[in-house]
Amino acid sequence: MFDRLGGLHFHTNCHSISFEPLYRTILHLEQNLGELLSDINWINLGGGYLFDPGERCDLLTAAVRLLQHHHGLEVYIEPGAALVRKAGYLVAKVIDLFRREGKSIAVLDTTVNHMPEIFEYQFEPDILGHDDNADHEYWLAGSSCLAGDVMGDYAFHQPLHIGSRIVLTNVGAYAMVKAHMFNGINLPAIYSVTLGGELILRRRFTYEDFLSRFGACRDAAV
Repeated sequence: MFDRLGGLHFHTNCHSISFEPLYRTILHLEQNLGELLSDINWINLGGGYLFDPGERCDLLTAAVRLLQHHHGLEVYIEPGAALVRKAGYLVAKVIDLFRREGKSIAVLDTTVNHMPEIFEYQFEPDILGHDDNADHEYWLAGSSCLAGDVMGDYAFHQPLHIGSRIVLTNVGAYAMVKAHMFNGINLPAIYSVTLGGELILRRRFTYEDFLSRFGACRDAAV
C-alpha cells in the first residue's frame, strides 16, 4: 500500500530541549516501520527544537547515521527556533502616536501579520532599547485593522517620535515563512548581513506580488 510513497515527514519533537526524544522516535520507527524505511527515499525529522546552543549532538548524529547506513535514506531536519529565532530582525518605524485611556500608543509601519508568532502563540519579541524600568512606556500596535494587532507594552529611556526606528529581535523563526499581506500591507524587504558586515538587499516586494496571490495582474486591478 506504500508503493507510491517517496518519503516520510514527522513532527513530534516540538519544544524538545535535547535530541533524546528524537532518537527514541527513530528507534520506534525502525522497530515498527523498518521495511517501509528501506523502501522510501528520504525522511524529514521535523522541527520545533529548543535545545541550548551547547547541547551535545551525539544522539542526532546517531539517528542520522542509523537512517543513512541502515536504510539508505536522505535525511532532512528543520533547524527549529533554537537555531533560527535569533537570526532574524524586523525593523519598523513609528508612523503615529496618540494617547488613549491613559496609555501612549505607538503605531508601527508593520503588523503582527508579519510576525504570526506574536498573534498565534503570544510570543513577545525583544525590542532593542526596551527596559522595564524606563520612564517612557508605549503600547506598540500594528497598522492593520486586525483585532489583536498589538506587539505589547514596552518602555524606553527616550521618548518615541514619528519616524523613530523600532527593531524587533528574535523573530527569525516564523517572520518570513508565515508572514502575509493582510489588508494589502506590503511585506518587509529582506536583507542579509554578511560576515564582513555588509548589508545586502535580497528581495523587495511590490504590488504585483500582492496581485499574484490572487491570480491577477496589474491590468486586471480596478
